[in-house]
Amino acid sequence: MIKVAPVVVACERLGLSVTLLMTGQHQETMQDLIDEFSIRSPQVSAMPASERSTVRSLLYWLPVAYRGVVKQLKLLAKPGVPLDVLVHGDTLSTLVGAVAGRRCGARIVHLESGLSSGRIFDPFPEELCRRLVFRMTDVAMCPNAQAADYMRLHHDALVIDTKGNTIIDAVILAGAVSVGRETNHPYLVVSLHRFQNIYVAQRLSDLVALVERLAESYPIHFVLHPATRRRLEAGGFMARLSNMPNLNLIPRMGYRDFLRLAAGAACVLTDGGSNQEELAALGVPTLVMRERTERPDGLGANAIMEAGIAEGVVQFIHEGRFVQLRHSIMDIHRDGPSHRIAEFLADEGSQYLQANS
Repeated sequence: MIKVAPVVVACERLGLSVTLLMTGQHQETMQDLIDEFSIRSPQVSAMPASERSTVRSLLYWLPVAYRGVVKQLKLLAKPGVPLDVLVHGDTLSTLVGAVAGRRCGARIVHLESGLSSGRIFDPFPEELCRRLVFRMTDVAMCPNAQAADYMRLHHDALVIDTKGNTIIDAVILAGAVSVGRETNHPYLVVSLHRFQNIYVAQRLSDLVALVERLAESYPIHFVLHPATRRRLEAGGFMARLSNMPNLNLIPRMGYRDFLRLAAGAACVLTDGGSNQEELAALGVPTLVMRERTERPDGLGANAIMEAGIAEGVVQFIHEGRFVQLRHSIMDIHRDGPSHRIAEFLADEGSQYLQANS
């Protein structure tokens, strides 16, 4: 929703008809995000919303959501009017939307297309979802030239280089660009939710130990996604973390609040691809807690991979080496990637109607 929101806003400004098809994975945050971005387009629910934070709940959700999306797309389709189904990135809802859209004869427009880690099961299941959606994509909206080249080489789709990720527009709309870092009372932010980090017992234990060691020297704000909280509780880690005086456990936050917290941090430890992109735009020192990433944002500037820190994260932080990460504020334009995507959709729709009038 965060990355699609600027595209929806840009489409609304151009007068395009947009419907948000809600797949019901998150109960709490969706309406908050819609309100934060002042989205006016109508919402249609494919199924009742609930917090899907376990593997079992997602397996139950998958077929029910697919049937619900197909049903709603058939109701939305109108004879003689082009129907585009915009799906984003690499989530399970992306896959559901693409498969349902193909079944209903819609054109599949994939936002943030062409990104790949090069390993089909890493990260899992995101890379697998991404590659399946690539095969169904009619229009690939690629955030950079490398992603566009990948799609041209491997897939038969109309490829558009949007020259940037829509997250840039989201950061602007959230008003976080002007937030400065806290220098008098430096703190760290931790945000971990990837499957490979929280569902592998030894990896989760190692990450908890890392947070505990860092909290001996720095105040830490640990933002807990619902799935992360559940895994910490199941592993018996919550009591330990709750009793640490320097550690602040925070429920998942609103978008603006999280960005402002992250923007003021001395360093952020995250496994989120979107966080990597947001923090590149903000120039915040970032440790990407994964072996590899499909995203180039910030690498070689403000971001470094965990696997690239030979001495280990604790020593890296304790020595203050993160301050050496060069802050790279992206060049931000008024007519960003979201505006370019909306203009393409408006022009294509106009041409279709003229050709069939």
